[in-house]
Amino acid sequence: MKPSTPWTLVHIQRALQASWAADTCSADDLARAPWQPDNPAWGHCDITALVVNDLFGGDLVLGQVRLGDEGRGHHWWNRLPSGLEVDLTREQFRLGEAVDGGRIVPRPPGTPVRRRTEYLLLRSRLERQLGAEFPPYQPEPARGCLELDGRRLSYLDFGGPGRPLLALHGHFCEGRTFTRLARQLAPEWRVIAPDQRGHGHSDRPISGEGEQPDYSRSGYLQDAAALLDRLDLGPAVVLGHSLGGVNAYQLAAAYPHLVSALVIEDIGAVVDDDLSFCLVWPSRAPSRDALVERLGDAARYLTDSIREFPDGWGLAFRPTDMVASHQQVIGDHWADWLATDCPALLVHGTSSDTLDAEHAKEMAARRPNTRLVRLPTGHTVHQSDPTGFALAVGEFLNSL
Repeated sequence: MKPSTPWTLVHIQRALQASWAADTCSADDLARAPWQPDNPAWGHCDITALVVNDLFGGDLVLGQVRLGDEGRGHHWWNRLPSGLEVDLTREQFRLGEAVDGGRIVPRPPGTPVRRRTEYLLLRSRLERQLGAEFPPYQPEPARGCLELDGRRLSYLDFGGPGRPLLALHGHFCEGRTFTRLARQLAPEWRVIAPDQRGHGHSDRPISGEGEQPDYSRSGYLQDAAALLDRLDLGPAVVLGHSLGGVNAYQLAAAYPHLVSALVIEDIGAVVDDDLSFCLVWPSRAPSRDALVERLGDAARYLTDSIREFPDGWGLAFRPTDMVASHQQVIGDHWADWLATDCPALLVHGTSSDTLDAEHAKEMAARRPNTRLVRLPTGHTVHQSDPTGFALAVGEFLNSL
């Protein structure tokens, strides 16, 4: 979405409570009990889940409502792109009802056929409450994959008619970390966001049992080049955060014909930090909540990578792989940074513990056609200040 102010779920919850009414309540629920202002969520789970999906994306989840052994219909809620499940109408159940299960249901394109009038009415009221117009529903991006030497490289293609932009995430993340940015840049830009090797839905880069995974600099660059070649997207703007930022400017140095411009998010031409802190993270936990608790403060940066496995909840990467990968990133890369002079934007989080202000200033000063933007965030600028980051990136892309 493209709000002038980033909304949180707290903002949405309050606005919804002021927007629900008898004329947006489900007729099936009205037949069982009248809508009352003291239980405003009553009969609103379906269209509320659709509106939340409009704003945040993710999946629709459907469960069965029961009172004892008696079935009481169905209940809808949301699973956000981060994997977090959000149910903003659960409070309507006040007679001891329970909601069983929960399965993902694909959302049909366009506005709903059933309850269309109520859905549009709820959207319009929510817009008035929040003081902004919502964009039309946007479907989830298409997921594709390449087979590279028997290994899967998965990627998200946000589609559209716009110019191509390859977005490369950092360690611990995956391509969907750029979902909000992709929607903010559409339709002028078509964002392609791979899960880089060993991350997300992409395979670990090993060729045989017991062999060490290949997280070499050349390996990452070959993956990105192969993706641009197979999709026939070059030359493209390449955006990268942290690990992805080094990959981006080294890709430009090694394959200049594939890169038309660069956006580098909070990483330097010299990298000397340490990721060994991740080695204490748990490999499995019995529940999502237990995993989040054991991850502590780190959990807020890892929501995209939390998964449910047959033997419990864990992360979509191996911490030992992340340390091995980062060992290959550590070093002096000034030669690669200065090897090209295509237009570049360097985004620095002023509270970052990865890139300091003097180094960012030197990078911009020494490389031609480089613009430096500073935003009051930490290392993950696109997550901490998504609106400011999108504005900075959008202005740079428009200048091209």
